[in-house]
Amino acid sequence: MAYPEPLLDLIRRTPAAAELLIWPFDFDVSRTDHVEVVKLASGDALEAIAGDGAGGTFFLCGDEVEQRPVLFADSEGQAGLIGRDLGAAIQLIVRVPYWKDCLARASGGLEAMRSVVPELEREYGDDRIDLDVCRASLAGWLTLNLPPTADVLARLLETVALPGFVLLNEWGDAYGPISR
Repeated sequence: MAYPEPLLDLIRRTPAAAELLIWPFDFDVSRTDHVEVVKLASGDALEAIAGDGAGGTFFLCGDEVEQRPVLFADSEGQAGLIGRDLGAAIQLIVRVPYWKDCLARASGGLEAMRSVVPELEREYGDDRIDLDVCRASLAGWLTLNLPPTADVLARLLETVALPGFVLLNEWGDAYGPISR
């Protein structure tokens, strides 16, 4: 049995936070339908909690009271853990909204991931988005601690490599590892 997630409940009860998470952070709690029927190979519980603009879905895994890891599955058949719990996943999404672009460089290690951060931050600024103001607003509404970018990316590298969270489609085919 899955237990209610306090942070998710707070997001849903705070419309301004939910709206800001949609844009510019690409985490929409109103969109929980994945592109296909999926399940964890382990048989553990899987609860869709949000979607992104490209058809990806964020899932809570298992039914532990204290810690339910967050798995992200894209619409192209790749999946992986992005947080040991929802708090860690939200920290990642808010601190590094371009985390997928960073993860695409993970084969080069943490330094390769960090090297693209300044350019990606500038791109948001070019679109007239002040990520620091958005981050501060969310941190206030959600009482969210936002660790430094390097810490969040290092945690992502560790988390995405954790074994035991294989996502299967309805035919039993495993999703590939998320862009690494």
